Amino acid sequence: MSDENQNDKDGRVGPLKALTGASRDIRKYTHQIWLAGLGAFARAEEEGSGFFDALVEAGREVEKQTKDKTESRVEEIKERVRHHTGETMEKMERAFDDRLNKALSRLGLPNKREVEELEKRVLELTQALDSAEEKAPPAKKSRKKSD
Repeated sequence: MSDENQNDKDGRVGPLKALTGASRDIRKYTHQIWLAGLGAFARAEEEGSGFFDALVEAGREVEKQTKDKTESRVEEIKERVRHHTGETMEKMERAFDDRLNKALSRLGLPNKREVEELEKRVLELTQALDSAEEKAPPAKKSRKKSD
């Protein structure tokens, strides 16, 4: 006698009947997947290279669409990163400039803006002196008395 028949006589349940509902469903779907694979193989054999070529073309289309979507998404992400990186760099530069100016100020050294203002003022004063010299009468030469 087979084990299955013996199990029934002993009052025990056979291994297939002992499977729970979820296990039976998984077994059923696994078997359907297997059958679908066999069916695809059989159809490929029947239709030959035409079917294969159609699959290749469908694959190309999917690859192209995926590549286009991926490239546009990558560009979006790159742009966001560039934007955030630029903002961060600007903040770091401002913070560095502020600290440097404070340190120079504590040391009594003028900062760039103060030096530029001084240069501008010196230029204005030089131009004013040049203009005043042009308008002023020539200075008399003084003679020294000979001894």
